[in-house]
Amino acid sequence: MLTDEQLKQLLQTAVDAALAAAVGIRKYFGSQQLGVQQKRDGSPVTLADQEAEAVIRAHLLSKASIGPLDILGEEQGFTGQGTRWRWTVDPIDGTRSFIHGIPLCGTMIALQDMNDERPVLGVIHLPMLGVTYAGARGQGVTRNGESLRLPEAVALEDAIIGVGDIAQFVAAGRFEDYSRLSAMHGYVRGYTDCFGHGLVISGALGAMMDPALNPWDVMPTVALIEEAGGSVVLSRSQVPGKVDSLFGNRALVQHLAREFSFVPG
Repeated sequence: MLTDEQLKQLLQTAVDAALAAAVGIRKYFGSQQLGVQQKRDGSPVTLADQEAEAVIRAHLLSKASIGPLDILGEEQGFTGQGTRWRWTVDPIDGTRSFIHGIPLCGTMIALQDMNDERPVLGVIHLPMLGVTYAGARGQGVTRNGESLRLPEAVALEDAIIGVGDIAQFVAAGRFEDYSRLSAMHGYVRGYTDCFGHGLVISGALGAMMDPALNPWDVMPTVALIEEAGGSVVLSRSQVPGKVDSLFGNRALVQHLAREFSFVPG
C-alpha cells in the first residue's frame, strides 16, 4: 500500500501534470489550426489532445515518487509492464466542446490500484475556467484548495440531476432510462463531460447518470466522489469495454440505482 505521504506527493504530481498540459490546451483554444482528425471510434482528436497527453505522460513518468507506473491514456493507449499502479489520462475530456470553442472541457487524471481496479486519487482540471478538483484516499477533496464535502442527504425533489450525452444513452441501450428520468423528475439537466462531473463533486448537482464511459473518463470522478462522501455505481455497459456510471449523493444514488437497474459489475 501507498503511505499518506506518497499519496500526497503523487496527487501533487498529477495536479502539476494537468497544469503543465493546460498551457498548450489554452494556446490552442479558439484556434483554427487544431488539426482535427477522426479516430476509429468516430470521436475527434486534435493536436491539442495529442500534445497535452505527451506533456502529461512525460511529467507523470519523470516526477512520480514511486515506480514503475503504467499509463493508460485516451490518445496513446497503454504503456507499461502490467504493474500494480496505473495512471489513467484523458488530456481533453470534451474534445467536441473544445473544437467548437466551448470552455466546458478539461483534463482528467487518476491513479488506479490494479489489485482491485479502484482509483486512489483523482484530478479534474478545467483549464479555460481555472478550476481544479483534486483528492486522494483518506486526504479529502478540494476545489482550488478549498475543502469539499457532499451533504449527507438530498431529497430527490430538491435536487438537480445531471445527464451525459443523449448519444451515449442510445449507445448503451439506456435511452428509455433517459426518458423515464426526465418524466419522473423536473430538474434534469445536460452537463456533459468532466464539467458535469465537477458539478456533482461540488454538490451543485445531486447526482449524475453518464453511460458508456472509458476508464479515463470516469476513474478520476470515482476517486473524487467517494472521497467527498458520495457514492458511485459502475455498471457493465452494453458498449464493449465501457461502463455506465451513476454517481453523487449517497441517498440519491441508492434510489436511482434501484429505479434504473444500475448494478455494480
